[in-house]
Amino acid sequence: MSDARTTVTGYVGTTPVLHLSANQVPWTSFRVGSTRRFRDAATGEWRDGRTTWFTVKAFRGAARTICESLTQGQPVVVTGRASTEEWVDKEGRDRFALIVDADAVGPDATRGLTRFTKVVHDDAPAERPTQGSASTPDPWGLPPAPRGDAGAVADAGTPDGEDDVGDPLVGSDDQTEPAAEPAVA
Repeated sequence: MSDARTTVTGYVGTTPVLHLSANQVPWTSFRVGSTRRFRDAATGEWRDGRTTWFTVKAFRGAARTICESLTQGQPVVVTGRASTEEWVDKEGRDRFALIVDADAVGPDATRGLTRFTKVVHDDAPAERPTQGSASTPDPWGLPPAPRGDAGAVADAGTPDGEDDVGDPLVGSDDQTEPAAEPAVA
C-alpha cells in the first residue's frame, strides 16, 4: 500500500511551538486553514467557501526551523503524508483531525515576499542544548545569522515593503569595521 501524499496551501492558524519527545527528539505541530474560493454564479462575485483545518506535524531539524520561521497568519505551502487521528473527547464524542506529516513547509511566495537562509542543525544528542538552558541563549543552538542577511529562515517581510529593522529574527544592516589588531612587538 502506498502513502497518501498531499499538498496544502493556506494560512498558519496557530503559532508553532517546539517540544521535545521523551527521547529528546524535537517536534512541532501547528494548524493550517485552507479556504476554498468560488465564484457565485448568480452575482458573479468571488466568495469564501468553508475552511478546512489541517494539523501539520514536523520532527527534528524541520521542527526547529519551522518554529523559527513561521508565525500565525502567514501564508504557507505544506507537502507531506496525509492521515487522520481519531479519539473520544471528554464528553464522549468521537473526534478526528486531518494530519499532514510534513516533508516540506515553506512560505507561499505567491502571497508575499520571502527570504531564505540555510540553517545547519547539529543533531548530536550529547551536544544538543536543552530548552531554557542558561548556558545557551538560543534554545535550539542555531548559529546566528550573518550580519546584513535576512536572518530568518523564511520571512514574509512587512506589509509596507520596508526593511524589518528591529525585528529580532532579522540581521542588522549596519556594518561596522572590525577592530584593529594590536601590533605585536
